[in-house]
Amino acid sequence: MMRKQLPPPQFFNLSHNARTMKRLIITSALFLMLCAVAHAQLRLSADFDTENLGKIVRVDSMFLKQSPDDSVHVYSVEVLTRPDPENPVDPDIKPSERWFHFRMEGVRGKNVFLRIPNTEVCRPFFSYDGINYIRFTPRENIIPQTVHTFFERDTVYVAYFAPYTHQHHTDDIERWGSLPYASSEIIGYSAQGRPIHMLTVTDPSVPESGKRRFWIHARVHTSEAPASWHIKGFVEHLLDSTRLSAQIRRNAVFYIVPETNPDGVFGGYSRSTPSGVNLEINWNRPVEQTAQEVQVLKRTIERLTADRPMDAALNTHSQIAPHITYWIHSAESTSPSFFRREMLLSALTMNHTPFYHPGDQSVSDVNPKYPEGWFWDTVGDKTVALTFETPYTYYNNDPQGEWVSTENLAQVGQATLLTLSDMFDLGGTERKVIDAEQARRRGAWSERSDGQIFFGNSYFVSGKAGASATFTFGKVPAGRYEIFKWEPGPSTSTYPYGVNRWVRIGQVDQRKKGSLTWTYKAASAGEALDAILLVHMP
Repeated sequence: MMRKQLPPPQFFNLSHNARTMKRLIITSALFLMLCAVAHAQLRLSADFDTENLGKIVRVDSMFLKQSPDDSVHVYSVEVLTRPDPENPVDPDIKPSERWFHFRMEGVRGKNVFLRIPNTEVCRPFFSYDGINYIRFTPRENIIPQTVHTFFERDTVYVAYFAPYTHQHHTDDIERWGSLPYASSEIIGYSAQGRPIHMLTVTDPSVPESGKRRFWIHARVHTSEAPASWHIKGFVEHLLDSTRLSAQIRRNAVFYIVPETNPDGVFGGYSRSTPSGVNLEINWNRPVEQTAQEVQVLKRTIERLTADRPMDAALNTHSQIAPHITYWIHSAESTSPSFFRREMLLSALTMNHTPFYHPGDQSVSDVNPKYPEGWFWDTVGDKTVALTFETPYTYYNNDPQGEWVSTENLAQVGQATLLTLSDMFDLGGTERKVIDAEQARRRGAWSERSDGQIFFGNSYFVSGKAGASATFTFGKVPAGRYEIFKWEPGPSTSTYPYGVNRWVRIGQVDQRKKGSLTWTYKAASAGEALDAILLVHMP
C-alpha cells in the first residue's frame, strides 16, 4: 500500500490592490488557520487492483480568497508514475511509464492542479466510486500533462483510461462461462500464480468438425484497457440472443483469452510483467527466456490446432496514435495472396464502424518475435493473424470528433464480429456471402486476380453491358432481405471511399422458405463483380 499525506495549505488572498490584500490577510488569518487545522488534508494512495502511483515530487498549496467571505483551497500536485521494471530479456527497451491509477482523498471543495509529467495526459478519466469512470473535460485538460479541476466529493480515483481491472476480468469470465454457449477453463498460470482463463464460445449442438475456428487474445500490454473493453463488447455481442449471433455460434468456435498478463494487470504495470518482460515480443525466444505466460499461450494453441490451424487470430491492443489500425504484413515478407486477405479483413472492418478509415492502416514486415510472426512460421498463410489496435483518446485523428469510451469500444467489438462473419461466411441466412466464382455467369466476363481487394481467388469484369451472373442462396427463410455487392478496390493503405466496401444494390421479399436467386446484370463494360451479400432485415 502507498499512502502520502500532503502538507496543510498556505494562505493567499486575491485582491485588486496591495492595501486591500494586506487588510484581508490580517483580518482573516486566524479564521484560515483554524480551518487549515480542522480540514482533512489531501492524501494520495494506491492500494488496489491496477493501481499505479510513483512519487510526489512537488506540492504547493494555498487558500485563494476571492472575497472576505469566500475562499477556496488550491492544491498543485506533481506525480510521477511508477515505471515498469528493467526488461531482463530485452534490456535495450526503455521501461514504459504510461499507466497511472491512484486515489486522492480530502479533495471535496478543493481546486486541484495535477501534473503527471512522465506520461501522456490527454483527457484522462476520474471516478468518485472506483467503478464508474468519466473523462475530464477539454477545459480541465488544456495544458498538456495536466488536469485542473474542482472536485465535488471527498474521494476521487484518477486513471489514464477507464480501468478494466483484474477483478472485472474474473467477474466477466465467471458470468460468461455460466451462459449456455460459453465455457471457461484455466489454461495455465502466470509467474505469480494467477490463473490465465480461456473462454470458448460455440453452439455445442453442432459438430465442430466443419466449423471455422478463431483465436483472440488481449491485455498483453497491461495499460491497454481499451483492448479489454473492445473484447468485452465482442463477447457480449457474440453471446447475445440475436439470430445473427446464433448463426455465427453454429458456424464457428471462438477461443478467447481476455487477459494474457494477469500479474501485470493486477499490479498496474504499463507494458510488462512484474519481472519486466514484454510478452508481445517474447514469442521467438529460447525456452529459458520465454515468459511463462507466452509458454501457456503457445501450448494451448498447439493443442487446439493439432488437427487443423485457426482460420484467423487477433492480437488486440491499444495505441497512443489517435486512430484504429491493423498491423498488416507486407506481401514481400509473406505472400501477395496473404497480404490481400489481411487487407480484406481490414477493409471489411471499415464497413462496420465509422471509427476506422483507409489511411489508418499500417503495413510492416512479419517478425517472428511477435505472435503473428510465430503463426506465420508455424502454419504459414493458413491463419490470418493480425494485431488490432484501438486508441486511448479519439478516433480518426480528429480531436473534435468522437472520443474513445467504453460504450463505443463495445460498438467496435460488434464491428469485429461482423467482419469475421462476412469474411468467413459465418452468418447463415442472416448474413450470407456468395462469391462470384460460385455464380452462374452468362455473357462476356473476364477473370482477374490483380492487386485489388476481393473475396476468394479472383473477381470478374464485364466485357459489355448485359453480362449477367446468377447467385443462388439455399434454404432461405421467409422474410425481407437486402442485397449488397462487394466493390473491389486497390490493395493499398489508402483508397477512395466508394471501393472496398459493400454497396447496396437491391431488396427482395422471400415469401416462403426455399432457394433465393438474385441475378446481377452489368450496365456497361468494365464493371467489377465479386461477392454478393444477403442480409436479413428485422
